Amino acid sequence: MSKKRHSLLVRLVLTVIISFGLIPVVNAQASATPFSRSRWPRAQVTYVIQAPSYQRNVYLAAIRAWNATGQFRFVQGSNAHHQVILTTSTSTTGQFYRLSGITFQTGYHNGYYTQSRVLLLTRNLSNFRYSYTDQVHVAEHELGHSMGLQHSRDRHSVMLNNNRYNGISSADIAAVRLRYRLAVGRL
Repeated sequence: MSKKRHSLLVRLVLTVIISFGLIPVVNAQASATPFSRSRWPRAQVTYVIQAPSYQRNVYLAAIRAWNATGQFRFVQGSNAHHQVILTTSTSTTGQFYRLSGITFQTGYHNGYYTQSRVLLLTRNLSNFRYSYTDQVHVAEHELGHSMGLQHSRDRHSVMLNNNRYNGISSADIAAVRLRYRLAVGRL
């Protein structure tokens, strides 16, 4: 067998092996959606929405999108019993300057989240002319943080920093699936 033919055969075999995932690709993590070491005890939380009607509809659309993935479930709670608060703010100063949404998490020392507060920053959403669909993507992004996802470099990910145009990607769904299969503290 000639050297050229042998080289071609080796490249073909490697392409087939990598395509079928029989060996890990060194840079596979580069396009995956990263997640934190912390998570909820299970892939389901209760929420309450404390927002005007328009933003309530934005949050509900984002919840439907995440629930449709089958990897995590947001269930409506009550004002007395909930884990996640979905609300709004008109703040545009300090740490909120130019942000469209923000999520705050609290948890136990054992690595499980106990509470999450998600804010859509309505003044910035208006000032920067976010459409309804853009706002749903922001809400999906913030709900991703509330589940334990972190910012992604993947330009198709809902977890892309400053995202307003991307919905939930297959990499985002895979990250949630993996986050809730791994023990707390494991990446």
